[in-house]
Amino acid sequence: MKLLGNETDLDVVKEATVNASSEANFSETLARRLESVYSQLMTLLHRPDVAQRLRSAPGNDEWSALQVLGHMAEMIPYWLGHCRTLIAAHEPPHFGRTPDAPERLAAVEPDSLKQPEALVSLLEAEIQAAAKTLRQLSPAERRKTGIHVKRGKMTVDEIVEQLIVAHAEDHLVQVRAALQA
Repeated sequence: MKLLGNETDLDVVKEATVNASSEANFSETLARRLESVYSQLMTLLHRPDVAQRLRSAPGNDEWSALQVLGHMAEMIPYWLGHCRTLIAAHEPPHFGRTPDAPERLAAVEPDSLKQPEALVSLLEAEIQAAAKTLRQLSPAERRKTGIHVKRGKMTVDEIVEQLIVAHAEDHLVQVRAALQA
């Protein structure tokens, strides 16, 4: 067994250990935040007074709670797919979409929302799969970058935090508002 040569080497090892622990904790925190969104949604959706308001939009040009759930079930795997592309790429690829992207809009169309129970099951599966993926990402994978069409250079960590987790948390707030309208 080779001993470290001096205190500086020990400091480097300690820093690397702290960074690895922090990175693992960050992934775990993001996974738990995403799982918490689903848990809170389920609490909301199982209230007895909710069923009749699921399809009601709170205002003009606003989505109903069910449309928001449809969007969430589509956007989580969409952004995770881009993370996988970034991880596999040798050079930072361009990625992203505009609000009028056909796949985004299709997820909130009435035909896509006919079976709320199936949609909720799909959302649960997507959140579970995403949380599992987040927990498995290596630090090197999480640092890979791509070029978002509007936001510019982003790491996988930033995509996960901003475009998946915080995005889902924002939609949880939107569902609450839609159900209170």
